[in-house]
This record gives sequence, C-alpha cells and structure tokens, in this order.
Amino acid sequence: MADPTVTSPAPTASRPVKTPDDSRVVLAHIMSEHDTNLYGTIHGGVMMKLIDDAAAAAAGRHADGPAVTVSVDRMTFLAPVRAGDLLNVEAGLERAGRTSMTVGVRVISERWNSSGPATEVATAILTFVAIDADGNPRPVPALDVSLPGLS
Repeated sequence: MADPTVTSPAPTASRPVKTPDDSRVVLAHIMSEHDTNLYGTIHGGVMMKLIDDAAAAAAGRHADGPAVTVSVDRMTFLAPVRAGDLLNVEAGLERAGRTSMTVGVRVISERWNSSGPATEVATAILTFVAIDADGNPRPVPALDVSLPGLS
C-alpha cells in the first residue's frame, strides 16, 4: 500500500523515444593516394574525419537536427589502411542524455575491388550535443535500447 504522505512528482511532458537503429549510419569511402601519410598508409586524421562525419550524422538523426562534437572520448586504431581500401564507417547511438548523445563507431576495411576478408581497423566513442538555431543545447529524444530494431 502506498504511503499517503508521499507525493508523486508532477507529471512532465514525455520525451519521444528512439531506438539505436533509428539513427544508425554507414558511410562508405574508397581511400586514395591523396589520403596517405609518409608511411604509405592512410593518415589517421583522414580516418578521424570520416569517423566524425558518420558519428555526426547518427547524432543529428537521433536529435532530428544539428548536433556538434563535444569530445572524442576514445579513438583506437587497430590496423593500417592503404590506398584502394574501401572503408565502411558504422555509427550508432549508445546513450542519450537530456541534450547530449554518445555515439559508437566501428570502421571496417576491405579491398575496393574484391570480396576478400574484411578487417576491423578502428573504433571510436564520441560525445555530441544537440543545438538549436542560436547554438544553445536543446533536448533530444530518449534512447531505448530494449525496443526491437529494424536490422
């Protein structure tokens, strides 16, 4: 039985709820000689830009509008990438706060012209904040990881 002296909090407007699949993004990019460093492998900064692009798209989809990068919480390079590799950069929401979102990214590499083995070459975790037209933080939908996705 409920204690009559304890009151419930006042009702609030409910936030819309989305699943991780609602904002999942996969970007594909063929790396070229222009992307290489002095060692003949793809420059880490080039890969970081692709990661930020995919993560920003996922955050923007979840927020239904602009979202800006606040931090790169973790960036791990696992294997080298070479010119002629096709990178698949997969980004998806892992957490949504009131105005901020955590996006996980996984980068898979394979040769652009063969069906050979694919290799995970990088992972990253980034934090974004949704902003309004004046650049101020704005609320984002809640994230429900228990809802069935579309995949």
